[in-house]
Amino acid sequence: MQKRVCAALIGAVLCVSPALADEAWVLPGGGEVTWDDDVNGVAVLSYPVGRSRQRVRLYVPGLSAAIDDRGIFHGYWIGPSGDSDCAATLTGPDGTRSAAFGQAIITFDQPSFPSGWSALIGQCFDPPSDEMRADAIYGNQIVVPRN
Repeated sequence: MQKRVCAALIGAVLCVSPALADEAWVLPGGGEVTWDDDVNGVAVLSYPVGRSRQRVRLYVPGLSAAIDDRGIFHGYWIGPSGDSDCAATLTGPDGTRSAAFGQAIITFDQPSFPSGWSALIGQCFDPPSDEMRADAIYGNQIVVPRN
């Protein structure tokens, strides 16, 4: 009896948990951007740094509440410390802390998933200017933007 109740509770918890891993995108170099978490209304996406196991975290406030109303979002990124560290340290809502960070402006192609996005990324406190592109992965297919 106790095992059945425990199994039912586990099943119920799994059914109400958000399916964050359902959304993923691919970068031009082949790296995959994944939606890892939501922390207090901030979507936490991440992608690999080159060929290493280290990941950059992209924090997007408001994205998790905009499932069918995606447009332009202002966020920020935090990456592993390295040669281009900033003069300060930034801590994300998930506790990730680093001196490598910057602003990000993310623009979705379509208002709902599957949709790719483009971003402008900045270093430290500089305005975002470096371009980044991510195409949606849906059913093991890459979804390219329609013109």
